Amino acid sequence: MASPQTALDPSIRPSFAGVGKRVAAYLLDLLIAACVLIVAAVTMRTLRALALWTPAFMGDPEQTWRALGVGAKLAVVSAFVVSGGAIYLTLFEASPWQATFGKRILKIYVTDNAGRRISLARSFGRWLAMWSFGLFGGSLVSLITILTTTEKKALHDFASGTVVLSGRPSPGGNLEAWRIAAAFGISLLWIIGTFIATM
Repeated sequence: MASPQTALDPSIRPSFAGVGKRVAAYLLDLLIAACVLIVAAVTMRTLRALALWTPAFMGDPEQTWRALGVGAKLAVVSAFVVSGGAIYLTLFEASPWQATFGKRILKIYVTDNAGRRISLARSFGRWLAMWSFGLFGGSLVSLITILTTTEKKALHDFASGTVVLSGRPSPGGNLEAWRIAAAFGISLLWIIGTFIATM
């Protein structure tokens, strides 16, 4: 649950994060998600090398994908979606950092419209809106709205009542260890478990 935090002083105009920093932060977060996938792949290869796991489908990735049923394909796609954002973004943007690692490195953070730390529920809603709009070309529209609106809001910011600001949140705080363990551990186990169960 988000801790109480005073809203932005209305006499001070906040500095909204521009499209360049937001895209760069997103790309950094994609690299982090790719690292989770690499660790999952190494773990699965190790399990296979130690004969602790023998996949039913052995062949090139395209043949393996074709051999999977619809349910297995949905499970694999869901594992990638979850590992690439749902848990990671939700936990970190609702944290004392109010930012993912990518946003933190580039000194930008997420707040509600009044400048307060967002709850886990709002953070998840923000991710869900971003993912849903992305399915229908909303990412391009979001780039345009960030460039053209006063508060530099993407579509998912409008839907979730959030803004992305430059700087660091006040009072801020340290990122709790449980968030890091949950964000990466659950994603890693989800991917490995899905592949072991479906293959």
